Amino acid sequence: ADANRSWSMANALEFAKVLNELNDPTISTNLEYIEEPLEKDSQTKNWDLANQVRALESWSKESGIKYALDESLADAVLGHEGDFDELRDYLYNTLKDAKGCAAFVLKPSLLGLEKSMQLSRLAHNDLNIGAVFTSTFDSGVGLAFTGIIASLSDSQSNQKNSPLYPHGISTFTMLNGDTLTPSFQSYVSNDGFLNVAPLGRAIFGLGIDEIRDYIFTSDDVKDFEDTIYDVEEEFQAISSTSTTGREINVQVSLPLPFSDEIASSRFTDLPQQPRWSPWLNSVAYLEKGETEWTLNVRGVEFRWKAISKLLQNPKGITWESTSGLKNRGLVEFIKVSNDSCLMRVKMTLITPRMIALVFKTTGEFVKEFVENKLLKWSLESFRDVVKADLALERGDAELGDALFGAVEGRSNAIEATLSYQFEDKTSSD
Repeated sequence: ADANRSWSMANALEFAKVLNELNDPTISTNLEYIEEPLEKDSQTKNWDLANQVRALESWSKESGIKYALDESLADAVLGHEGDFDELRDYLYNTLKDAKGCAAFVLKPSLLGLEKSMQLSRLAHNDLNIGAVFTSTFDSGVGLAFTGIIASLSDSQSNQKNSPLYPHGISTFTMLNGDTLTPSFQSYVSNDGFLNVAPLGRAIFGLGIDEIRDYIFTSDDVKDFEDTIYDVEEEFQAISSTSTTGREINVQVSLPLPFSDEIASSRFTDLPQQPRWSPWLNSVAYLEKGETEWTLNVRGVEFRWKAISKLLQNPKGITWESTSGLKNRGLVEFIKVSNDSCLMRVKMTLITPRMIALVFKTTGEFVKEFVENKLLKWSLESFRDVVKADLALERGDAELGDALFGAVEGRSNAIEATLSYQFEDKTSSD
């Protein structure tokens, strides 16, 4: 229920009295809280959340009904614009002893993504109340972002045992169309649950853990391993660095939903590599079996030449650089069935001094980036590009376009992550 700060204290108490007189036991079971039951005190020149909460606590104690903060919370946020530490302390001191507050109601389209997540952490971790994400007649894109961070927020609640409430993002039912294809509604099940994992991949080309790493920096949000990937999509990685920190050894694997023959033939067509590795500018065949590779990271271009050899059992390819960026590796496609295989990559990279200067960081960070971003995203993009190609080849244009859209979303996120994460790492130096 939502009163939108429209009732006087007398009216709000009368409402509670009428509910009680109905003598219906389902009301107390189904009525979790009333959102902003009391009007804003317009008589006071300088409105204060603490006064509003005192009035709400009085009403809650007398009525026996909990309340949630929406507009009053937004007013408090505006009053502390630009200083979240001050806002957090103010909200905590105002609500730490409150008994009737059930939840914060958060609208990311008004508060922003980062501040909404900060407020949800405060609600779950410090105040042990709920965080309810809602929309304001947003498009499918806005609803997708809201749904994704609502899922992240709920994971925090599970860790802290704070209450969970349904989120308010069903406004898509009131819209004639959508900016998303497939529509946001297509990700909602008949019983009202949002399928977050496929939605995240459609919007970002990423899983929930990757979205978390890209947008948010909270250590409180753990991986959604059971939600993000089905068992057949699980990515595995092992890595190490030399004592100097410059030599990085990485081994990663990813199951693929097509045959080893298809996987090998597509992957070993080397000039196609930039389709699934957006940091690669180009791969060109030269004479005598050599290839020339061009890589661009944060405006710095790296080139190297390599020789490669095709493998037959299992199918795959080996390579080793002959000049430029020093690297060598092996890609194998191990047959699992006639329609599936395991892609396994082993790679050794000697970190150039130039990269250390560009990133201003350690070999350990470069190793983590190579393993969890460069290779992980490249393998997943390769899988989706081939799936899209196969869909188009058999005439399924809708699926092909959707998969290419996911790859494009991942590529955009990769470009943003290159800038965001590296600048974040360098800012402390």
